[in-house]
Amino acid sequence: MLHFIRTRHGEAAAAQALASAAIPQSLLVQPDARLTRQQYVALYRTVAATLDDEMLGLWSRPIRTGTLKYLMLSLLDAPTVLVALNRFVRFWNLLLDDYRLQISTKSNLVRLSLVERTPGTPVTVLGHELMMKLIYGIASWLLGRDISLHRVEFAFARPRHAEDYAFFYPGDVRFDAGMTGITFTYQDCAETFKREKHELWAFLKRAPEDWTFSAFHPGSVTAKTREYLEQHIARPVSIQDLAQALHTSVRTLNRRFAEEGTHFQLVKDGLRRDIAVHRLANSNTGVAKLAYDLGFSDATGFCRAFKHWTGSSPLDYRKGARHEE
Repeated sequence: MLHFIRTRHGEAAAAQALASAAIPQSLLVQPDARLTRQQYVALYRTVAATLDDEMLGLWSRPIRTGTLKYLMLSLLDAPTVLVALNRFVRFWNLLLDDYRLQISTKSNLVRLSLVERTPGTPVTVLGHELMMKLIYGIASWLLGRDISLHRVEFAFARPRHAEDYAFFYPGDVRFDAGMTGITFTYQDCAETFKREKHELWAFLKRAPEDWTFSAFHPGSVTAKTREYLEQHIARPVSIQDLAQALHTSVRTLNRRFAEEGTHFQLVKDGLRRDIAVHRLANSNTGVAKLAYDLGFSDATGFCRAFKHWTGSSPLDYRKGARHEE
């Protein structure tokens, strides 16, 4: 998000963008440091305003301020989501030089793909991620619920943060694909919708929050697991406990975890890491108390786990997060 601000306006502008979002620069060099939703949204808005580019300089042509507004206005009177998606494709193909969007229907599925206009066009990971998220977020907003996501594929290698994709794309996520694309069920795309202009103004005012972070309830097993674990974080919850709570079998759970590219312990550790880094940065909770709250038997085990998750000790992480406040 900061790359093009640095390139075009220098380090001082990048530092100002971070400061406006209350993000200490020291967090950028800490492996697995986390941002809050509010920090992400604030940083996105600052970068977009500084560059006058709603896609943060990620495409070869700037997407000027106001583009999303006129895109959304063109969709409001569409009779179905599928017609709205066709308009979405035509709209973006007037703007993008390096890729074109392509929509196709096959076997009761609707797929939108990013097709390179010139062979060998470099893949900008965040650009591809945001475009797929924008498509998914807008389709879901039009319907007033999460649209059924059959699959999303990316034309780049599986990233280190792949476990987080379950919260942004609640469906089958694949990497190393021939092209980036997102696939919905035809049944959802054929649905009608009713959205008023006053609802659109609220959507735009909150942007990019509503299309980046689902306003509805993700159906992924990863999301359900985190929700359950968060309610019982101080207890030593096992996968058997989770299976009982979700009214399913351990075998089925493990299969669904595998489909989402993760497993129970990884989800549990990810949640505990996220809670830990948030509380270390935003509270004065002692390390021993935090360890107990997260279900560790002692502070030593927590410190060892935190070092494994982030590369920093809890105290070093806290110092880094507060150094520039």
